[in-house]
Amino acid sequence: MEIRKLQTTAAGTFVVTIPKDWAEKLRFKKGDLVSLQLEQGDIIVTPTNAKPVSQTRSIVIDEFKDQKLLELCINASYIQGHDVTEVVSKDKILPDQKRWVRHAVEGLIGVEIAEDYSNRIVLQNLVDPSRFDMDKLLERFSETSKAIFQDAIKAFVSNDFQLAEDAFERGEESTKLYRLLMRLALSAARVRKVRDDMNAGDFSTVATKIIAIRELGRVAYYAMRIAQHVGEIEGELDEEIISTIQKMMKVTIEMQEQAFKALSTRDLALASSVIDRMVQVRKLYENVQATLLKFENERTALAISLIVRDIRAIAGYTVALADDAVLGIYA
Repeated sequence: MEIRKLQTTAAGTFVVTIPKDWAEKLRFKKGDLVSLQLEQGDIIVTPTNAKPVSQTRSIVIDEFKDQKLLELCINASYIQGHDVTEVVSKDKILPDQKRWVRHAVEGLIGVEIAEDYSNRIVLQNLVDPSRFDMDKLLERFSETSKAIFQDAIKAFVSNDFQLAEDAFERGEESTKLYRLLMRLALSAARVRKVRDDMNAGDFSTVATKIIAIRELGRVAYYAMRIAQHVGEIEGELDEEIISTIQKMMKVTIEMQEQAFKALSTRDLALASSVIDRMVQVRKLYENVQATLLKFENERTALAISLIVRDIRAIAGYTVALADDAVLGIYA
């Protein structure tokens, strides 16, 4: 931080100098234009010809003996906004480890292997934030998670294991969109120009959207798990249970739609109504659990119990999304 005194010109205009090392770092030259913006009490000075600074992260693969841990680290580098991730080894990267890296890349939108050597793999991110509209991408993610949820319950009702498998696989694919959204949102939170390019709003709005993305990510996760549990059901299902679970799904889907609309339109009354409907979901959940006590097939009873638990979890995250809408209104 630098403290500088405001000066005035003969015409009464205020002037403040920029530290020389800052100007050199930003490659300012005499006569360059800068943009000025007043944002929540701060004056933001931005070079008009600024070029994005490439961010690089290095990962030493020798420190990872587990594929999952390596993938988590590569995913984190991507979400945090690094344009280049270098996976390096002090000796050489083993064939299995190279397969781990390739598998991780498959789960990331816009990333490719730019260089591949015996002891170094360079992952290059090609995502251009300016090509995305955050609100539209967020709406697409909400619709995707909702479709997975609906198909998972449809598979449950019709005992369609193929549809359940398809819903589960689509759920896994939706994690790619989640990671992209988180990357874009975090980049927008850090850089004002990215916020402007994506029509993302001010910092407070982006912060709310980051939280909302997390909630929708949980919705997509539990929808995928419902599809997985459908495949564990054996034999015919009780009509009363089917009817109750369909009601749970209907209420929960409506809650998600209303919560997202409340977030988008800043509708406080709608957000409040979503929160109130959680009581209805809990009651339906308790009814199913009570009925399951009479089941003889323990495997099926457990699968159904997990399904209604996951529906209740989705409803809970839609309430959290409604809370995010309230936060956005009063940000």
